[in-house]
Amino acid sequence: MNREHVPGRDAEELADRRAAVAELGAELRALMEAAVRTEVAPEELRHVAKEARRLTDRLAERSREVTELPAVDDLLGRVRMYNPVIGEGHPAAPPITFSHDGDEVTGHYTLGSMHEGPPSFSHGGMTALFLDQALGHAASAAGRPGVTTDLTVRYRRPVPLGVPLRIWSKAVERDGSRTLVRGVITTAAEPDVTLVESEGRFLTLNRSQLERMFSHLADGQMSPGSIHD
Repeated sequence: MNREHVPGRDAEELADRRAAVAELGAELRALMEAAVRTEVAPEELRHVAKEARRLTDRLAERSREVTELPAVDDLLGRVRMYNPVIGEGHPAAPPITFSHDGDEVTGHYTLGSMHEGPPSFSHGGMTALFLDQALGHAASAAGRPGVTTDLTVRYRRPVPLGVPLRIWSKAVERDGSRTLVRGVITTAAEPDVTLVESEGRFLTLNRSQLERMFSHLADGQMSPGSIHD
């Protein structure tokens, strides 16, 4: 990316850009949902594909390298607008907003057809993705932010589409730099009926590990508390 084109970081301009990113993300989510549910004629599909190519070219006029942080992100402030779980700018994210109650983390979301695996139910890989994120947030809430080293997912019942869901997680054990976290997914209406349960371990990185893994980030962009799932 040519850095002279990067938007300024003053609060007003940054807030405006984040709002625009969120607006685009919401419309792209609606487009993706419509795309996987549509039954329009092939001619209309080809027309929409042509329009999509035109819009893709417009967005690609200025783009960042894959190793560069988005202008709207703030690792120290834990703002990740293109995260596939929580990012308002990511077209495949629900997105989930997590709330903290001490060291417990809870999120609410609803999935659509673009998250489908078995007919009318969530893809198991999507479920694992959401749990990995929730468990990472719980590790951070416990003061132990880190990266995933192990993740176990047990599917008890299928996760339905189009139904309000609840995801919950909590850190339960500490062993040196590693933290054990557990989490579950239920429907919002029946929080005592487990659909999926998960357990994961997270490694809190030290300075040398941070520098080795994220050498492409500037010193001011990373700290042990800023790198987490």
